Amino acid sequence: MSEPRKKAVYVGAPACFALEAECQLLNRAFPGSCYLVGSALERPDWRDVDVRMIMDDDAFAALFPHAKSHWEFDARWVIMTVAISERLSKLTGLPIDFQFQPRTHANDRHKGPRNALGLIFSAHEEGD
Repeated sequence: MSEPRKKAVYVGAPACFALEAECQLLNRAFPGSCYLVGSALERPDWRDVDVRMIMDDDAFAALFPHAKSHWEFDARWVIMTVAISERLSKLTGLPIDFQFQPRTHANDRHKGPRNALGLIFSAHEEGD
């Protein structure tokens, strides 16, 4: 018996389209880029959809100056993370786990795949 086809992402199309649109806004609002990471890239039985706003270390430090190395205890980080998680969940119908992360931390601690979210493509018309 053949192995099931591996998908690029295991989130359904309508919800994924809504997530892409919301991440376009987030990418414009913050000095970083959104990525889909975690189990939704690996298997159909994911528990939640992990979205990370990965920022240059200096930009992260400027936005969360009191976060230091344990930003889970920083009030601004917690409020913004929870608020954005709830907004994304409400607008997509998905259980979203959104987090801001500095690039060095993301690269050092999370070696799995990342799919960029919220990219904007423009069509090239003939004659343009």
